[in-house]
Amino acid sequence: MSIAGLILLGALSGVGAGLLAGLIGIGGGVVVVPVVYYGLLTSGVSPDQAAHVAIGTSLAAILPAALVSSFAHWRAGNTDIEFLRSWGPGIVIGVVVAQLAAPHLPGSLMTGIFSLLCLVFAARFAFPDRFRPVIERSLRGTFREAAGVSIGLFSGLAGVGGGIMTNIIMSLSGMTMHKCIGRAAAVGVVVSVPATIVAALGPGGHGLTQFGSINLAVWACIAPSQAVAAWLGARLAQHITGNNLSRVLAAALLATGIVMLHSSLAAT
Repeated sequence: MSIAGLILLGALSGVGAGLLAGLIGIGGGVVVVPVVYYGLLTSGVSPDQAAHVAIGTSLAAILPAALVSSFAHWRAGNTDIEFLRSWGPGIVIGVVVAQLAAPHLPGSLMTGIFSLLCLVFAARFAFPDRFRPVIERSLRGTFREAAGVSIGLFSGLAGVGGGIMTNIIMSLSGMTMHKCIGRAAAVGVVVSVPATIVAALGPGGHGLTQFGSINLAVWACIAPSQAVAAWLGARLAQHITGNNLSRVLAAALLATGIVMLHSSLAAT
């Protein structure tokens, strides 16, 4: 693929990722990770290295979109500072642990886990009326801390902003879909800051186009369009019913799970 083709692909994936970030609160990794992964493969990068760079670059690109999306959802009353204060520490711990462990794990394992989780969660959101809350109130104490760490671990290993796990956990406690999405968008900020720092300082090249496992050229193609689209997506989400937003999330997870599972099996 030519350089111009890669730039165009990055910008288009940024638009898709940003819309998902705004609409359903996910960081956009479900779009960016496979696009960057296959783009690097066509450029001659090994599958294992491509997986690590795709995840690191995706986590770094999430930050601008997460800031824009979370602010828009905050203005709509669907998230609050107290949520970040109580859930943030556990999420940060999980992200840092995952990012430190990621360079030592096979890329096919990371993409395989990512794809299977996407497929399982897709079923949950495809039929929102058939699932009932597991608990009647939000998690507290040790259970909340464990849930926060699990959100961070999944995000750091899969290169996503934590929105998938946050939507799942919040919906299990009976929270409305719009508030689940607002909190998921806020988690993207908590996840992306420590994940970007660790990815930048971790193993990998350091130069004009590479900073640790973050490909700066790819990031520059994705991040601006992703941030703009995130704002539009967040505004649009306020006019869509909760059940339809749930089905949008299910479709995104299903498509990404299939693509990434195929790539994981092909690399083994």
